[in-house]
Amino acid sequence: MTFIESRSSTGQRTRVRWRNWAGSVTASPERVVRPTSVSEIQRLVTESPQHWRIRMAGSGHSFTPIVPSDHLLLLPHDFSEELGIDSKRMVARVPAGMVLHEVNLRLAAAGYALANMGDITAQTVAGSISTSTHGTGVGFTGLAGQVAGFSLVTATGDWLHCSPDENTEVWRLGRVSLGALGILTHVDMRIVPAFRLRAVEEPRRLDEVLDNFDSITERSDHFEFYWVPHTRWALTKHNTRTDEPAIPRSAFSKWLGKTVLENYAFGAVCAVGKAVPSLIPRLATALPSSGRQEFVEASHDVFATRRLVRFHEMEYSIPRAALPSALRNIVQMVEREQFKVSFPVEVRVTGADDVALSTSFGRESAYIAVHMYRGMQYEAYFRRVEEILAPLDGRPHWGKLHFQGAETLRKQYALSDHFVALRAELDPERRFLNSYVERVLGA
Repeated sequence: MTFIESRSSTGQRTRVRWRNWAGSVTASPERVVRPTSVSEIQRLVTESPQHWRIRMAGSGHSFTPIVPSDHLLLLPHDFSEELGIDSKRMVARVPAGMVLHEVNLRLAAAGYALANMGDITAQTVAGSISTSTHGTGVGFTGLAGQVAGFSLVTATGDWLHCSPDENTEVWRLGRVSLGALGILTHVDMRIVPAFRLRAVEEPRRLDEVLDNFDSITERSDHFEFYWVPHTRWALTKHNTRTDEPAIPRSAFSKWLGKTVLENYAFGAVCAVGKAVPSLIPRLATALPSSGRQEFVEASHDVFATRRLVRFHEMEYSIPRAALPSALRNIVQMVEREQFKVSFPVEVRVTGADDVALSTSFGRESAYIAVHMYRGMQYEAYFRRVEEILAPLDGRPHWGKLHFQGAETLRKQYALSDHFVALRAELDPERRFLNSYVERVLGA
């Protein structure tokens, strides 16, 4: 167990300051600890004062204040464990504090992979499933839909193992939990044999993509696109599973495209736009000019994108059929309101799942994510987007900015009352809640 302390120049103990990746959420709890075993987590939970709120941080990639606690904040740790791969059941037991990048590497070394991924792999497994991180592909679910079981420490210090065969109700309702049921220690993820993706990345006219959205999403296993505000262009990514030999990008090409252009050059464009917002529409015309590229690589190398440019983000899930008209309304709104937006708007899709608080529960979903460069005002833009998406049975990503509360969110989740009842049963003293979780769950 590692206790993390900070001391002033006079040697007095001061509170450690935690902040999220975007730098927009901070916390200074009474105690910050990095537990290195399940037994340490159990001891911390049972020995902490009863009135203390206990939260577990992931990698800090949530934009909402889902992590902060004024009392006890636990930082992630992988317990120095290996993955436990069951090749008969095709399940990998993963320490919940392990980051997805490491999970991908270890699975690949053993000849396996996750069937679908989000586009950031710096998140921990616990953080990604607890907030309904998803990825794209109409024939696939997000990460929580790939969970075969999990283990968590409850408010009484018990270590529950939950699956379709054991503590079934906790498993059924708790695969997306917002950290409100207890401290996740391990997650059993369904795995598949390692596979390659043929990636085709190219700019296309936005109207063409929206007019043919259903057929495009159904032809590619994993399709997404980015609308470039102030233009009529979409940057598209078609990723299709293939048995072809690898045709990888060269190290230089990958570095130039993913590090230089998508991070350093794009960051410079955003910084100029922040300094002189009137230039943003003119700067946007440079983004669709990157041309077409095609390659075949291991799935985890294609899914993941390195993000160095800091931003704020809001993302909504809506029924898939509503996507074309919803995005057209956002395009018109940006033009009408004359917002200066330097970040592309991301669109993805997933299949339906049966996870109670998943943003794709019970329906095929399309996702619209809007971003604003860090340091620029985002609230007015995000609120206008929310006004378009929320009435479409919109469900906000739990880890991304939004302005809704339990009164409206409860209507979007048929099992939300069941989840709230389970939470009250497992944690009647509300030890695993904070103000954000109370706001969205109505606990």
